[in-house]
Amino acid sequence: MNKRLKYWIGCGLCCLGSLGLSGCSGDDMPGASGSGGDEGEPVALSFRLCRLVAGEASTRVDGDPADMADGKTFQVYAFPANASTTKTQPLDGKTYTVKNGVATGELYLYRGTYDLYLVSYNSSTEVPELKTDGTIPVGNGKDFMYTTLKGIVVQPNQMGESHMSVTLPNPFKRMGAQVQVRVRAKDGSPVRVEKLKANRVTITGLPPSLAYTLGQPAWGTASGYESSFAFESFQEPAGGNPTAWRESSKEVLLPVDGSTLIKFDVDLTVDYYADTPYVSSFPAEIQKVLLPGMTYQFDFTLTFYGILKPTDLTLAVKEYNTITLNTDDLGKG
Repeated sequence: MNKRLKYWIGCGLCCLGSLGLSGCSGDDMPGASGSGGDEGEPVALSFRLCRLVAGEASTRVDGDPADMADGKTFQVYAFPANASTTKTQPLDGKTYTVKNGVATGELYLYRGTYDLYLVSYNSSTEVPELKTDGTIPVGNGKDFMYTTLKGIVVQPNQMGESHMSVTLPNPFKRMGAQVQVRVRAKDGSPVRVEKLKANRVTITGLPPSLAYTLGQPAWGTASGYESSFAFESFQEPAGGNPTAWRESSKEVLLPVDGSTLIKFDVDLTVDYYADTPYVSSFPAEIQKVLLPGMTYQFDFTLTFYGILKPTDLTLAVKEYNTITLNTDDLGKG
């Protein structure tokens, strides 16, 4: 073969080889770099959820089965180990979905040491979004939860693999207060109520929003406590018994420090025997702290006297958290 032809063929093969190597380089592969270690190929991460059972860390489910159940999602933000979350942008952020206690997604990291921040709304439709200042703004009605993995060393579970399964050492921590309201007519009221419908219960005295900073154990400072939240979905009792509880769905509200009164506006439709249904709102108020991670139940028991007017209604409120506390006759209409 002609020497010049051999030379050109050789150069062409070299160029093709260079292109092939370039196409498989780390710059074009998924994955983000942490600190230290031989990077190699990126490692895909999955997470095994941790639950608490009788005060112990476990992978078994306890408490409310709706918490991080199948189909629920969370967002994972990866930072270099010990990096500031307010001055450094995350290396990557991916959404993970839970199924059978294991969450899978598409976060790929090179071998190294990282800090991982997992945040969730305990929802199957949306995840918290991180702002450029490292905070997440959260409003009432959002079940915000978080857990953190500091200094995690990313490497495959076994030699020759490119996958790492991580068991979360702690369960997700709820940062809001879970609240339920219930309404009923008092049994034995002077005037018998035929029908009772809870239209709406509005709570006023809440912060409009709070900011959560990745890696912090508490919320940022509240700007005030003037906002409201309405409970509008109630489960009616079987048979429509007016003295049985009408229960709202559980909602998660932002914490309250007790510096201002929590006010309630109870909107009802009441039907007396052989009388026209009466629709009105009745007030109540209580000075109470709503703590993160706690569950509260507010019970409104109504007593009816004579012809229904606001002055004829007595409203008793009972509040519950994990320890039952009774606070009767907190408000009268």
